Amino acid sequence: MPPMRDFLQRFRPAGAPGAARTAVPADPRRELAAELEPVLTMLDGTATECAEILARARDEVARILAQASAEAAAINAEAEARARMIRTEAARVGLAAARIDADVTLAAARQRAARIAELARQRSGVLTARALGMIRGRPAGLS
Repeated sequence: MPPMRDFLQRFRPAGAPGAARTAVPADPRRELAAELEPVLTMLDGTATECAEILARARDEVARILAQASAEAAAINAEAEARARMIRTEAARVGLAAARIDADVTLAAARQRAARIAELARQRSGVLTARALGMIRGRPAGLS
């Protein structure tokens, strides 16, 4: 139910003051329409202006997205090229380290082989004498 004031406002006097006062119900819709019509008329172009602003914003978004996509593609291509270069360099460094390691291992093996050959050369006379002594039936060193 509307507030009492609004209800009574509907029956305000319609004529000059005097003995024959009659009241006519007020039409709030007509009053609101008359009051708001100038304001709403001023807003008529606003919807069109809004649509234009939205269209410009969508165009700007599309341009920004295209630019960002191009930049991302360029960054990705550069990153892939750098990754290939780094992998190639890492393989080169790893291969060089493996060659150095192989050279060190080979040098150590050659030294060990040389020591074994020297020991064999030093011991071969004694071992040969022992073996001949065993074959002849005499102990080695009693020849």
